[in-house]
Amino acid sequence: MQRLTPIEIQKQLFGRSFRGFNEGEVRAYLSLVAEEFEQLMQDIERLSRDGAQMREQLLDHTERERILKDTLLSAQKVSEDVKANAHKEAALIVKDAELLAERIVSQAMGRVGDLERLIQDLKLERKGARRKLQNLIEACQQMIDFDATEEAGELPLTQLHKKRQDG
Repeated sequence: MQRLTPIEIQKQLFGRSFRGFNEGEVRAYLSLVAEEFEQLMQDIERLSRDGAQMREQLLDHTERERILKDTLLSAQKVSEDVKANAHKEAALIVKDAELLAERIVSQAMGRVGDLERLIQDLKLERKGARRKLQNLIEACQQMIDFDATEEAGELPLTQLHKKRQDG
């Protein structure tokens, strides 16, 4: 079926018959129908354009929504990756710190052992030096005692001289 246009409605001719319709009323009504039809066609055209524009906007908004979702998912994944990497790095740092602490404690314990051996050696040396000093003091005391005994038994010089003369 062919679509009607407002001009076709206005130019439509009807055959005449006896007792037919009033030609002026029919023409006036056809003119009114044509105007309404033209207005409806313009409305349909405008609504069609508006619908196309709305579909375009909907597609644009749908694409933006998809992009935003993708961006949000990417940001979330990057955030999770960064978080996971931070946890891994933190675990490595803790492990390195534990190993370093163990090494430092081990070195300190080795140093403590060395110092304890050195202290024992020094105590032995001190004990030996004390014994030597005690022996030296005893030897000196014996010499002092001997010297005192000798001195007590000595005669004055004048008597020595007399003993020589007498002798």
